[in-house]
Parts: sequence; C-alpha cells; structure tokens
Amino acid sequence: MSGLRLDRRAVAGGCLAAALGAFAIWEGSGYAIGTVRRMGPGWFPVALGGLLMAMGLALALWGLRRTPTDEEPAERPDWRALAAVAAGLAGFAALVERAGLVPAVFALVALASLAAGPPRPLRILALSAVISALAFLIFRLGLGLPLPAFAGWR
Repeated sequence: MSGLRLDRRAVAGGCLAAALGAFAIWEGSGYAIGTVRRMGPGWFPVALGGLLMAMGLALALWGLRRTPTDEEPAERPDWRALAAVAAGLAGFAALVERAGLVPAVFALVALASLAAGPPRPLRILALSAVISALAFLIFRLGLGLPLPAFAGWR
C-alpha cells in the first residue's frame, strides 16, 4: 500500500464534517424550508449543512490525494483554545435567556477570545462590544427574532 497517497487526518476530518453537514440537512428538512425571499425555519440549517457537507467532502477528497510529509510535526491539541471556546459556548447558553442576547454574545466572544493567546483586555472588550452590537442588529432588528436584547427588555 505504499503507492496510496493519503492524509488520514484530512480524510477523517472531512468525513466528520460531511457527516455533521448531512445531519444538519436531515434535521433542518423537518422544518419548512421556504424560499430565499421568505425563508422558513429550516432554510438556514439546510443551507449551512449543505455548505459544511460540501466543504467536508472537498477536504476528504483533498486528503486522498495528499501525502503527509515526514517534516510535518505532529500537532498536539490546543487544550487552552478548546477550553476557551467551550467556556464561551457554555456562557452563552447560560446567559441568553437570563441576561439577554447582548450580554450572552458579549460573554461568548470574550471567553472564546482567550483562545487566541495571552489576554489583551482592551482588544477583547472592543471585539466583544462590536460583535454584540452586530448580533443585535442582525438577529433582533434585521431578522426580527424574539430574543430580548437585555433581560426584561423586549
């Protein structure tokens, strides 16, 4: 099998992403899809699932043609980044109903920003504020989702 050109990590990651995309399509198809002009609740998960599935298949196919070289160092998991992103998601889940969309997104971005390396407070505050404002504009005002911006404020 020495003639087989294969990057197992890329193939496995691509297959995993494609499977996750297929699951999103399957779950989203249970809701009304609608049209591009009048999107139903299933449109977004089906569209994102299709995109994820296509990118996963592309990655898997690329991995079939790529031979990993011996010069590539074995990558170790970045546990700090994983913990920071998980903490951000947990913070968002804990705050979105209790505190509202803006504080939940602020906490998500602030905690997940710690994955980028040493904390830079001013940068984290600015990024969190901008992303929170964008989330409010897009989801609350633009899409009209019934998420309170702050607790007790509709």
